[in-house]
Amino acid sequence: MHVLGIVGSPRVNGNTDILVDEILSGVRSSGGTIDKIYISDFDIKPCDACMACQSGKKCVIDDQWHQIAAKILKADGLVMGTPVYWNAVSAQMKIFMDRCFSFLDDNFESEIKDKSGAIVVTCGAPDTAMTAISKLIIEDFMKFNKIAIVGEVIGTNMRNKDDALKAQDLMAAAFQTGRKFI
Repeated sequence: MHVLGIVGSPRVNGNTDILVDEILSGVRSSGGTIDKIYISDFDIKPCDACMACQSGKKCVIDDQWHQIAAKILKADGLVMGTPVYWNAVSAQMKIFMDRCFSFLDDNFESEIKDKSGAIVVTCGAPDTAMTAISKLIIEDFMKFNKIAIVGEVIGTNMRNKDDALKAQDLMAAAFQTGRKFI
């Protein structure tokens, strides 16, 4: 099992990144292989709805999306992590998900179906209700693409860059989520 961590936060070593890493540690401890990307490291443009990908072609936008797409296709599982920005996923995660439209055929069958997935959502607010929309967005993305969700890790009160490290129960849950991939 090869699992790709997809970090939708521009904050390297922040809470989203830490929790994605802990899930990947769980994967590795169970014998899986891992890879991780930071969406913000890539120059990817928003989908322009040209629909070229729906006519049997790959996405025709000339940017670094194709490097990400190759990693997604190689993976058996995906860990998608985002901080909550204004009650939704980060802009980086939204662009990423929109560009995944290129994996759909004209019947909306997904080229990335039958993978496993995990969801990570972090926010500074103490109320888990603040994470509900972001979680739902990623959950719906996975369900639409027929990605089997193995778990979710929701972190609240994550105001400082390393608050996730102090949340022992959350870190343990993230590690166990990673073990569910195998």
